[in-house]
Amino acid sequence: MIGTQEYIDLVRKFEVKTENKNLLAIAISKSNDNIGEEAAEILLKLDGSKLIGPIFKNHDTSKQYSLINSLSKVGSKQSVKVLEKIMITKSLSEELRKKAAQHIGRSDFGESRVLFLLKNNKIPTLIIKDAVKSVEDSWRKSVREEALSYLPDNRTPSKSRNIPTIAELTSLKPNSSNGKTIFMNNCSSCHMVNEIGKDFGPKLSAIGSKLPKEAILESIVHPSSGIGFGYEGWTIALKDGSTTAGIISGKTDDKISIKYPGGVNSKIKTSDIKSKKQMEKSMMTEGLYENFSNQGMADLLEYLSALKK
Repeated sequence: MIGTQEYIDLVRKFEVKTENKNLLAIAISKSNDNIGEEAAEILLKLDGSKLIGPIFKNHDTSKQYSLINSLSKVGSKQSVKVLEKIMITKSLSEELRKKAAQHIGRSDFGESRVLFLLKNNKIPTLIIKDAVKSVEDSWRKSVREEALSYLPDNRTPSKSRNIPTIAELTSLKPNSSNGKTIFMNNCSSCHMVNEIGKDFGPKLSAIGSKLPKEAILESIVHPSSGIGFGYEGWTIALKDGSTTAGIISGKTDDKISIKYPGGVNSKIKTSDIKSKKQMEKSMMTEGLYENFSNQGMADLLEYLSALKK
């Protein structure tokens, strides 16, 4: 039973602190599954953080990296604090500190903490690039740009390029195969096509049957112009002082289910929630089109428009 969802639910419900060692083992062994994240979350809530320290004092990098991965998905004030401590502890290896830095900003609270630490010169120079990298997939363009401004070479974000028109794109010779590659590298972390990808944003397996190329282009360059029902983003403030943001995918009398970018799922007790507010903008990354050339965008549109029932 240990390591199953039923086990996790029981430990969470009855707050069984004697199971902390098992929770730690699950957080390490199942770091790529939702259950690993849940185990890490419960471990911290049950005052099990003292069990985490020894993991980072041994030389088993596999366990260390797995635990960092699970902690980064939790996104609570406690989990970010643990990652921050690893990141700034000089006695730990540079490689381990860099790994923690690369994961610390993978949550709403983590993003805010990274910007605070950068602004106040609290991150050692040798790992600033890694901390900035941790927020490079933030759905908030302002976060990505502010983080970039703290890079040692003082690199500032380039000016936004002009939005390509459908006329410009249709004048090019598209390559659907390259469009699929672009999708897999840039879009599949939040969208699914024929069961491939992550379940966060709308499934796109038949998008070509639903929208013409013009509308697909519009949804990419202006993601907030038409947010699909059920995909509204919510900012949730918790009573422990942390915040999180995601899509509410389900509700019961005592908890809500949240989906995060990347397809990660989590459950939050309603008793732990201080407030929640629906976002005005889409959680789809702003300015995503700036990553593609006009040819790349034409290829992506060709691939997506061919996805039909």
